[in-house]
Amino acid sequence: MRLIPTIITVFILSIIPLSSFGQNRKDRKEATEQKIEPGVQWDTTVKVLPVKYPEHLIGIRYDFSFTSVSVTPDMGVKPVNSPLNIAVLYTYYHPLWSAYDFFGLQTGLRYSKYGFVNGEYQFENFEQTVSLVELPFLSAFHVDLGEHFRILASLGPFIGYRFATTKENGFDCFDIRFDYGIAGSLGVAYILGKWVEFHLEGVFHYSLAMLYHPEKMSSSTWIYTYPWQASICLGVHFKIK
Repeated sequence: MRLIPTIITVFILSIIPLSSFGQNRKDRKEATEQKIEPGVQWDTTVKVLPVKYPEHLIGIRYDFSFTSVSVTPDMGVKPVNSPLNIAVLYTYYHPLWSAYDFFGLQTGLRYSKYGFVNGEYQFENFEQTVSLVELPFLSAFHVDLGEHFRILASLGPFIGYRFATTKENGFDCFDIRFDYGIAGSLGVAYILGKWVEFHLEGVFHYSLAMLYHPEKMSSSTWIYTYPWQASICLGVHFKIK
């Protein structure tokens, strides 16, 4: 009768090492599949990003512009400077998921002038400088560098209306009054306190609406006239929220 307890004891002592060996093999297999060493613990710490809030800015911007018209075929025109261009702008920065505050929108109203003068060829009633109002719809981007500086960039379309000209007899039937095109900028901002920002930017406007109808000079030889502006801009912007 003593033989039976002895057999049971030997059986149990044999099963325990085999069970431990099987469990160790399972642990090593799972660790290998997960590409971690046995015994390494997962870091389950949740990183909480600081909450970013929307910003609303109203600003006034002054531009000094170098302007001309891209003429095809080449007619030897010369550029003109436009020293007085003023814009009132609204900028809205909206953080994605309340964490990534790189993106925004900008719109407003801009008064501007651009044009050209005759060069080596003197064409009657051809050169002119027009005054216009412009409405931009720009995607505005910014990257904050500490508490006081930002890198600024924007890109998007604009529409406008040419309401005055320097030509003696005013606009004629070959002048195109409606304007539209693409504008882009790159610059820096200095943040003073919580409510004021100063912006220094370089801005380029290219009109996709021609200045004249292609048949202005001849019905058989068309000309294509696309105005452009390269501007140095200074602005002051106030946070309203």
